[in-house]
Amino acid sequence: MSNAMVANFVRRTGWNARTVVPLAVIVAMMAFFLVVPLANVLKLALWTSDGPTLHYVANALRSSTNREGILNALLLGIITTAATTVLSMPLALANVRLKFAGKGLLSAMLLVPMILPPFVGAIGMRQLLGPQGVLNAALAALGLVDPAAATDWFMEHRFLGVVVLQTLHLYPIMYLNLVAALANIDPSLEDAARNLGASRTTLFRRVTFPLMVPGYFAGAILVFLWSMTDLGTPLMFEFRDVIAVQIFNSIYEAGAPDPNALVLLLLAMVAVIYYGAKLILGRGGHEMMARSVQAPAGRRAGAAATFACWMLFGAVILAAAMPHLMVILTSFSDQWSGTVLPPILTTAHHREALSHDLTLPSIRNSFFYSLAATGLCAVVAIWVAQLLVRRRFLGRHLLDAMVMLPLAIPGLVLAFGYLNCYYGIGKHLVDWGLWSRNYLYPEANPILLLIVAYAVRRLPYMVRSAVAGLQQTSRTLEEASLNVGASPLRTLLRITVPLVAANLIAGGILVFTFSMLEVSDSLVLAKTREFYPLTKAIWQMFTDEFRTFQYAVSSALGVWAMVLLAVSLLVSSRLLGRKMGAIFRA
Repeated sequence: MSNAMVANFVRRTGWNARTVVPLAVIVAMMAFFLVVPLANVLKLALWTSDGPTLHYVANALRSSTNREGILNALLLGIITTAATTVLSMPLALANVRLKFAGKGLLSAMLLVPMILPPFVGAIGMRQLLGPQGVLNAALAALGLVDPAAATDWFMEHRFLGVVVLQTLHLYPIMYLNLVAALANIDPSLEDAARNLGASRTTLFRRVTFPLMVPGYFAGAILVFLWSMTDLGTPLMFEFRDVIAVQIFNSIYEAGAPDPNALVLLLLAMVAVIYYGAKLILGRGGHEMMARSVQAPAGRRAGAAATFACWMLFGAVILAAAMPHLMVILTSFSDQWSGTVLPPILTTAHHREALSHDLTLPSIRNSFFYSLAATGLCAVVAIWVAQLLVRRRFLGRHLLDAMVMLPLAIPGLVLAFGYLNCYYGIGKHLVDWGLWSRNYLYPEANPILLLIVAYAVRRLPYMVRSAVAGLQQTSRTLEEASLNVGASPLRTLLRITVPLVAANLIAGGILVFTFSMLEVSDSLVLAKTREFYPLTKAIWQMFTDEFRTFQYAVSSALGVWAMVLLAVSLLVSSRLLGRKMGAIFRA
């Protein structure tokens, strides 16, 4: 190939050395730790020594238990998404359309549920709704129930409990996306509809909501997929008739075709629902000539409207904070049963949580795994962001889609893919004496897989943060550095990284915190007590014969997790500002 042809190819595709090298490394990493595990699931579920087959998938669908699990997962997703929409829409409309006293404080408090994963919140719900819980104690004090025959609301209404807890945890994601969507609507379009005589209902149905559809879809699909594939909450509620828990129960058969057929069904459901919803919602969408250059001004609310806003926001905040309050009180209680408030308070459980032979090592393990995952994410994200923002090359949009793909892939699916894909590879490397550290052999040492799993799952958060930083930074300083002879690597480290440091820190805090509290990867990949992360330790203590002391210690661990996530989200929101909601979009 002549030099002229090479130059023409580079000019047309943008594939020069500065683009191809980092692109190859990123694609190789995503292929090895995202595509290959998913392909392995497909192979085990759809292939035999005789060739392709649908036998295992058909077997999975013939099982009434599996069909019930799939139906329950779909119902969880649908009901939770609908509930978060109903809960978030009036809050978002009030936030954007009205000015009222205390608006900033109430809006911030709406994000409180994000500081406690539903996995931990289930502990508080058990204390609230159990047979000797707070609700029954309050009803007994009012003479409405007999304490000896109190209903176990927690166990008898487990499906409803999972829906309620998921709704209270996930509505902030919907709310953030709806607020952003409303703020981007050009107010002149709604003014024109009002001038033509449209009522409030007609205005919302024919103008406002169609313009909100892209933002609504971003929040709704993430809520739906999160709730449908959630593993921790159903496990804590002992609601086992759902496909995520059924897959978890078969992790010791990871290399067998039948459990992989279940994983394939879950992955197929996610893909069909995601693209189906995108097609349906996109078909009737409306576009503006341009985005609103400023957020709608909003009208000042009167006394009655202000009171109504405070009642609405207050009711949601109180309901959302109840699991947090129960977890905190449980962590400080001693033998709390049958009373509205704990009769005796103690700090023994917190001392135990920080000194127990299981909890302290698990905190240390999670800290190391999460810190390593954050570092890996930062390196990959700055490379990806540079390619997406500073380069123009063939396949740029495919790269963007690939790094955002983990948002649409359930953690359980990816963890299961790692388990049955690299289990055999790691075991053979150990048997052949090629790798004595066993890092690809989960039974012996899951450290590498846990770090990579955390990093891949949270990479979209870091990439979006880095992209936002580069888009706000002029490239002239980087070009000046290159023009005076600095190498691309030196320019990256001395110019680019400092310019987007705040964005990288904000994204890194989120990656670190959500990795510390990751459930699916931790429960599936960490099989040995020595390598338990924090969430696996909480799960182990919670299920340890439901002993009261262990139950309270797991609550104390949950409180420490809550404090960690609260501080992290506060710092990230201060650094990202209104761009906070952009990272929670699929």
